[in-house]
Amino acid sequence: MIRFLMAVLVLMLPVSAQADYFVWQDAKSGLTMSFPDTWNVVHNQKPEDILTIIAPSDHDQPVCKVRVHPDQRFVIYPPDFGRDIQKTAVSAPFWDSYLAQYEGYQLDRVYDGAGLGRWHASYALASYSTHSGTVMQTRRAIMFASLYNDKLYALECSTLNHAYEKWAVSFKDIVKSIDFKKAYHEFPTGEYANFLKGADHYFWSQSAPDGTTAY
Repeated sequence: MIRFLMAVLVLMLPVSAQADYFVWQDAKSGLTMSFPDTWNVVHNQKPEDILTIIAPSDHDQPVCKVRVHPDQRFVIYPPDFGRDIQKTAVSAPFWDSYLAQYEGYQLDRVYDGAGLGRWHASYALASYSTHSGTVMQTRRAIMFASLYNDKLYALECSTLNHAYEKWAVSFKDIVKSIDFKKAYHEFPTGEYANFLKGADHYFWSQSAPDGTTAY
């Protein structure tokens, strides 16, 4: 009887709700991202946008969108230059150019040395104005950008100005879920045997009669 009563009490306890997540993948670029299944996928506004999602909130208007476009300016450089390339190609000047699509934007902060997906990135905090019918609205946004291999990835999450702090944690969870299709291997020879090992043995030198070194 005691065990029965304990089982009944356990069943009467409230069950905490567990959020489910939807995993989305872009067939063209291979980018993956997860977000709560309560968010809705809506039509993209720009040609380079690959995903736009909104959360169910009438008064806050939380939106996240991902943009990808080809960028082959630095593909000749090895991956070791990734950090320097980020500071050169994806920093404050990039964000000024990105935000030019909005009216009255203000770039608050830019941080180098961040990460997005599996690569180096910068992120920025900004505010800007948009039209909703005849009403001008102010929005706050957090934005990440990364130039990985031959593609530039940019993520923007924003809300109406008053609600940003409320959604900041959700935005960061979405940012952390992003991953890119792997382009660089951990080893110079990839999955092949390390044929570069001992490569110096294939080269030799000796002194020529005139005292110079021949190879």
